[in-house]
Amino acid sequence: MIKFFRIPSSLVALLVVVVALGIFFRASHLDQKVYWHDEIFTSLRATGHIGDEVEQAVFTGEVIPARQLLAYQTLDPQRGWNDTIASLKTHPEHPPLYYLIVRFWMERFGSGIAVTRSLAAFFGLLCIPALYWLCRELFTSNPPVVASTWVTGLSIALFSLSPIHVLYAQEARQYSLWTLGIMLSCAALLRSLRRQHWGDWALYGLTLIISVYTTLFAALVILVQGLYALGLLVVQGRQRSPGSSHAANVTKIPVWRSLVGMASANLLAALSFTPWLVVMVQNWLAFKAKTQWTNQSPPLSYLVKLWGLHFSSTVIDPGFSLEHPFTYIVPPLVLVLLGIALWILASTAPLRVWLLIGLLTIVPAIALILPDLLTGGQRSASTRYFFPSLLGMILAIAYLLAFLITHHQSSKQRLGYGLTALLLTTGLISCSLSFQAQTWWSKGVSYGVPFAAEVLNNLPTPLVIIGYRDVNLGNSIALSHWVNDQVQFQLVRDSRIPAMPTGVSDRFLFYPDDDLRAAFEQSPQWEAVPLEQDNVPLLRVQAK
Repeated sequence: MIKFFRIPSSLVALLVVVVALGIFFRASHLDQKVYWHDEIFTSLRATGHIGDEVEQAVFTGEVIPARQLLAYQTLDPQRGWNDTIASLKTHPEHPPLYYLIVRFWMERFGSGIAVTRSLAAFFGLLCIPALYWLCRELFTSNPPVVASTWVTGLSIALFSLSPIHVLYAQEARQYSLWTLGIMLSCAALLRSLRRQHWGDWALYGLTLIISVYTTLFAALVILVQGLYALGLLVVQGRQRSPGSSHAANVTKIPVWRSLVGMASANLLAALSFTPWLVVMVQNWLAFKAKTQWTNQSPPLSYLVKLWGLHFSSTVIDPGFSLEHPFTYIVPPLVLVLLGIALWILASTAPLRVWLLIGLLTIVPAIALILPDLLTGGQRSASTRYFFPSLLGMILAIAYLLAFLITHHQSSKQRLGYGLTALLLTTGLISCSLSFQAQTWWSKGVSYGVPFAAEVLNNLPTPLVIIGYRDVNLGNSIALSHWVNDQVQFQLVRDSRIPAMPTGVSDRFLFYPDDDLRAAFEQSPQWEAVPLEQDNVPLLRVQAK
């Protein structure tokens, strides 16, 4: 039996410093990184602009200044809440809660990049007390679970300096709100199962409503919670004592009251989601079109590398390229550590603890990976969809560290302290690197925007020619945030070479599509030449 240990005051001080650093990384430098394609559409929808209408207005072939594109990122007195809702309906794959809150946030505080991102940072900060509540509900018992105070403190420390969670707490998207919803719904479920009070089940239902109106991937967490509750009810509270695989004490859970409570909470969430479900059905063609990209099948080797990086980014993320040796060395080691953590957890923790963490870590990952393996697609290529699994990973590793630190063998204690120091150090270094960067891998199709802006801002009167393609409206507006006033834009809808205006010093193609690039290759008058700099999505247009 592992004893309950009090946390030394020196470690308490360390945890305070770690949490303070986590708050600092989330709340500062909010406007330093590129405001990328997806964030551009957050502002478009929140301000009541419809992407197709904006494309028709700007892809005309006329030469326009950057500020004309930036007008679509700010609130317009003539566009109210009805316009915001109308815009959201054109993207039914994204439930509206986060975007409606963004609209409210903008009306109160403004439309700047730092202000818009501060909402996500605010939700990211709320995750810290929410994680504390979840850990208290999960690990506090009698007798305590492997020094529950240690597990709680280490979970908060790992989350505070988790590179992936810091990244998405600084992105104007719904994923920090989803993380908050995961924590709150899991904690509320545990509280409801423990207390069996109607008010607690109502609170659980409310957290489900928040989650499903934040992202459709909330269904993965609801699945985990359903399996967890059913597992507890089937086993009837059988627990594994530390160091033993046999049943120890039995925690009785009222079967019918639990089933009725869970069914009522889920029914409440389902009924509340019905209005948006109707929107999805009415706009089914738009839903299919907006999610078509997930059906594209990249090579399996590409996906496998990403799967490892998803999990390793929870504790270390230096921002290396996909082909860097880091990709082949560190993620496998992190996955081995996670496997050991889950094994120690299942071997020593009560059923009510290891079952939730295990399901939360494994089920969402399998639900994303398996369809890509069986039918093709790239649903599993996005790290942000793995957030339930990454939260489970933090809880599992925190438990492992607490298990080692509180072990009676001094060698295991030293190993626990060393692993804790290593993981917090890698998290701190990773957060420091991304903190100073202008772009990061999470910026996706807009990764090269700052590099292009650096080239353009050093020229007297450059012109940027941008062809019509699915991501170029967002990329055009993203670039307009970074360039000086002398930079002009020419957005063209077709793949023909546009009329070349005079009075410009340099001409460039920006993220050109294949058709526009081919038009310049076939032109007897003009050619498009790549620049020598790396990561610059520009081709210089010059006379042959």
